[in-house]
Amino acid sequence: MAAIGLLIALPFGLLIAIAIYIETPGSVIFSQTRLGLHGKYFKMHKFRKFPLNWKTAGPGVTVSGDARMTRVGKLLERSKLDELPQLWNILVGEMSFVGPRPESTRYEDLFTGHYRQVLNYLPGIFGPNQIAYRNESELYPADEDAEEFYRRELFPKKADNDITYFREATVLKDIKQIGQGIFVSLIGTINWVGFIRENKTLLFMDIVLTNLAWFIANIFCFSGFPVASNSTIFYHGLWLFPLLVISGKFIGRCYMSIKRYFSLKDALHQAAVISTVLLIGFGLLHYNIGSFQWLPLMPMYWFLLVSLLTTPYMLHRMRFEKQHILSIEQPRNILIYGANRKGVALAHWLHHGLVKSSLLGFLDDKPKLRGRRVFNYQVMGRESDIPTLHEVHGINEIWLMFSPNSDKRERLKKVCSELDIHLVYLPSDIPVMLDRRIPGDRRVHKGSTALNNIRKKDRRNTNQFPPQNSEPHESI
Repeated sequence: MAAIGLLIALPFGLLIAIAIYIETPGSVIFSQTRLGLHGKYFKMHKFRKFPLNWKTAGPGVTVSGDARMTRVGKLLERSKLDELPQLWNILVGEMSFVGPRPESTRYEDLFTGHYRQVLNYLPGIFGPNQIAYRNESELYPADEDAEEFYRRELFPKKADNDITYFREATVLKDIKQIGQGIFVSLIGTINWVGFIRENKTLLFMDIVLTNLAWFIANIFCFSGFPVASNSTIFYHGLWLFPLLVISGKFIGRCYMSIKRYFSLKDALHQAAVISTVLLIGFGLLHYNIGSFQWLPLMPMYWFLLVSLLTTPYMLHRMRFEKQHILSIEQPRNILIYGANRKGVALAHWLHHGLVKSSLLGFLDDKPKLRGRRVFNYQVMGRESDIPTLHEVHGINEIWLMFSPNSDKRERLKKVCSELDIHLVYLPSDIPVMLDRRIPGDRRVHKGSTALNNIRKKDRRNTNQFPPQNSEPHESI
């Protein structure tokens, strides 16, 4: 079976090898030492998914959207075609068609206790875990180390599955595993459930608009509802073109465009995909009907279809941009808590209109700075003055340029919550890029000695990166 499989896979393997070599020249086969029967080492072969210079750098597991993968590698990972060279491992007796997946030697320490039983079986391409964890790369959480998650969560479950299955394995069960494995490998290339769930509205709109454009084109071209032989063309198009349009847009990756950022380039790409789809569709109509009655329909249908399928994207983007502009045009009254270099940098940013806001001034607990002006903005008070300043000026936000201790943080959260003020924490370890003087900077009018001392102190603290005893910020 392995020899026959190698002969059948040879043409596909050559194409894959050429694609890999064109993208990243070098060896197209990746060989890695794995644990075989009774823990014996052997070289398992795959088509290479990573550039050669990566070698074994990075985690020992492949996560979804792994940054190390090449473009061809991503396709191989989704289709599982990278496993084809393992037919050679089967041919020479190092693997079987059905068996536990051979683990990397970096996880050899996990095979202790009853998990050692997994090594009593010849490793294979197909098995219960290859079906249950077809898209394993999508299971790894974004906020946790992938290897730690695999060791703690996935390996015990996979080992238990293997032990349970192979204790009672039979030839018929193995044949079933091979069939299910092939089916899951083909179907699982695309996360159909996730794709439909994320794009169900667009898919429904595409079906409706495709048929609407087809109906209007037929009414115009045949001066009314099509009858006689023209009705055959009409009814064929109602099911053929929605199927082709959705398939074409999927293959052409048109559904990858985010609606709110839909651009002219996306519109032209979609138009090219639709043009190709219509050529195929009308070619099939001609093949089935055997006449050129469809010819007047083609330009009209193309124009209507491109217009109707592009319009929802453009309207959505226009609505998003309008809402976004309105949201940032709402002025906000801001106080900067901390008249240090970071505070001056933020004041400069707000002053030059990068955000629609009204910077009222500074808060600072240092008595020497009270009433002084920094970057042409007054130091208006300290923490205890927040309720009064809010009553007079209607403060919306307070931006902290330092990390308060736990007591001060709780006090600020409490008073801001009572007054409905948004409290913004900036990380204390953010680098200060203000060593050169800002053009037109008139940050100090009085008390320059005090602020210079503060800047010197900040500069000394900045050299200790990251700062000691810094607390995590709650929002940025």
